[in-house]
Amino acid sequence: MSTQPETPAKSPDSGTPEVPDEHVLRLPDRILIVDDDPATRLRLRKTLKTAKHVIEAENGKDGLEKMHKQRPDFIVTDLQMPEMNGLELLKCARSSPSGAAIPIMVLTADEDPKVLLEVFNNGADDFLVKPFKMSELRIRVAAIHMRQQLARDVNPLTRLPGNSALKKAIADRLRDPEADMAVAYFDLDHFKEFNDTQGFDRGDHVISLLGDLLRYYASTRPPGEAYIGHVGGDDFVMLLDEDEIEAMAEVVHIGFESAVEGLYTPEEVAKGYVKAKNRRGEEENIPLLSVSIGVVLTASRKGMRDIRRISHVAAEVKKMAKGIPGNSLFIDRRKYAPEDKPAFEVERSEQRSSD
Repeated sequence: MSTQPETPAKSPDSGTPEVPDEHVLRLPDRILIVDDDPATRLRLRKTLKTAKHVIEAENGKDGLEKMHKQRPDFIVTDLQMPEMNGLELLKCARSSPSGAAIPIMVLTADEDPKVLLEVFNNGADDFLVKPFKMSELRIRVAAIHMRQQLARDVNPLTRLPGNSALKKAIADRLRDPEADMAVAYFDLDHFKEFNDTQGFDRGDHVISLLGDLLRYYASTRPPGEAYIGHVGGDDFVMLLDEDEIEAMAEVVHIGFESAVEGLYTPEEVAKGYVKAKNRRGEEENIPLLSVSIGVVLTASRKGMRDIRRISHVAAEVKKMAKGIPGNSLFIDRRKYAPEDKPAFEVERSEQRSSD
């Protein structure tokens, strides 16, 4: 009896084998299809069937109502429809809080560049000219969705990846049971006081400065060796090799101290502090900005193969680093051993007088 493997199913749009959608594409959860032709809606529904919910509307007016009520993650709309056409739907969606950020793809039989330009000028993310391959539409929808998910997780100030991307990077590294890494958590000391007295614009400048320093260090390493995430405000995280911690900290501390001096007067730099009023209206000496770095080593202790645990310990170690005046580096070398008490070791601390 023959034992030949099954022949892969072929795409109706081409003669090449088609890989199942779940292996290559991730469609939005809720997709709204707006088209006045029932046959086209059926084909689109079958094409986008791997989405959790496919919502159908027979014209722009119906589509707009369902957009408000059912809040889709993506809209595919025909351009020419009765009652309200695709362009009017696009304009209404983009002027509404409900539809301002929803990706919208327009389907049209009109190849006039002026029409296509008007579609883009009114907020369309993509278009397809009829006739088109349904496989191409599916791929484009998935690609737009993927780009949007990535864009949402990028910090608008530093353009560095945010929490979701950072968690994925940590999880990817933890999949290798032999791989160990250092998780460095960065925080600016006395940033709130600086922001309150100097203004948010200069505060943003300082955050960008720290992000640029981290990006510079990562650029000196082989691709993929150092990963940076901006988790919010003045908090950053870097994933790197344990033997690179000292070199990284030196680059960041020296570079930051040199750049920050330009934000103060020579007299303030010489004294190492600025006079400012606190929330109680009392004048006090506020130390100059500095960078605290708390580092967790996944190799140094048991149980450090879980993202939530790593995050918790990293925040704890960052607080220890912030307890050291001036630029500081604090490496957690505790072991999980029941008979031993946890112990911290301060590896390096640059101190600056506050008097």
